[in-house]
Amino acid sequence: MATSLEHSPGRSTLRYVRLMLLAVPLLLVVAIVIYGIANQRIEDSLSSYYLGPARDLFVAMLVTTGVLLVVYTGDELEDYALNLAGFYAMFVALVPTKLGETLAQLHLGEQRRLIFSVQVSVIAVLVVSSVFIWLGIRTSRAPHRALFHSTATKALGLLSTLLLVGFVLLLLWRTVEGKQFAGVHASAAFLLIFSMGIAIASHLDHKPLCAMDTSGGKKLHYAIILVLMLIGLIAWPILLAAGIQEALFIVEWFEISLFSYFWYLESRRLWNPAP
Repeated sequence: MATSLEHSPGRSTLRYVRLMLLAVPLLLVVAIVIYGIANQRIEDSLSSYYLGPARDLFVAMLVTTGVLLVVYTGDELEDYALNLAGFYAMFVALVPTKLGETLAQLHLGEQRRLIFSVQVSVIAVLVVSSVFIWLGIRTSRAPHRALFHSTATKALGLLSTLLLVGFVLLLLWRTVEGKQFAGVHASAAFLLIFSMGIAIASHLDHKPLCAMDTSGGKKLHYAIILVLMLIGLIAWPILLAAGIQEALFIVEWFEISLFSYFWYLESRRLWNPAP
């Protein structure tokens, strides 16, 4: 007979958060497949769909993923890293790549409207994020308290925080500048992958990175995911040098696949954890 713990609303909620992190990317996969078949082509990157027919799903997928990453509560360093990953996902969605090229194809009035819409989106996310941090501090859930487990967590936590500060400064500068938001999308994408890498790494060895063993006996799986993520980033410039126009698109989907497999591992590990 199932116990009351197995029917816990909190456990069920976390189960479906993890499942949604698996399912949400499928929305964009289906849309891109249909778009590719209908038009006999694929774009050179995911964010190239920002102004196309898949724009709504592209933005919705990344914003939803960002919210789910923030809502999900992991262990110590993982929780902080996932919060940061969720934050960066918002700007991958809201600040398109090659915005300068897009603006150059628009009339002056359309340029101003697009820039203004991005500025409003950026400010809104920063304000809500600030409120979220304040509430965390007020409820004793301040992220920095989870970073003092060991020297390794202190170093990774400090590095992540410094990168966050640098990104926010870049974001504020580009928002005030109000031109092309140069560097914002690429920085957010890199930091999203970097933060996810830290979250995954926290499952490798609980002694330096986590207070308890969260590998579920599959340390090798997490290690392989990390290595493949790094290989994907290295492959990007190589594919570009080889003249493959869809290099970024390939790398993005490769990383998303690894991201999805991580959540598959987490869903299996935590579906019915030992009490």
